[in-house]
Amino acid sequence: MRGLLGDAVTDVVARRQTVTVGGFETPETWRDFWKSVYGPTIVAYRNIADDPDRVAALDRDLAALAARYDRGAGTTVMDWEYLLLTGRRT
Repeated sequence: MRGLLGDAVTDVVARRQTVTVGGFETPETWRDFWKSVYGPTIVAYRNIADDPDRVAALDRDLAALAARYDRGAGTTVMDWEYLLLTGRRT
């Protein structure tokens, strides 16, 4: 943040946070949700739409990602870590 804003910011704090994502019946329903609503995923699929093998591979990989981190019992539930940066304008 300091690299972007320089002296315009003080009190920079970085904290790791976790968000729980759930309510999906299967890893495939999680994949299909992100495939239809999340901009970067939509663009990735749009960019490979003319190659069915690449679409199938991305489908498999995203479902496998959800399955790998699924901690749910009966539904797909995952905990995703992110970095929250905050600062104060000077």
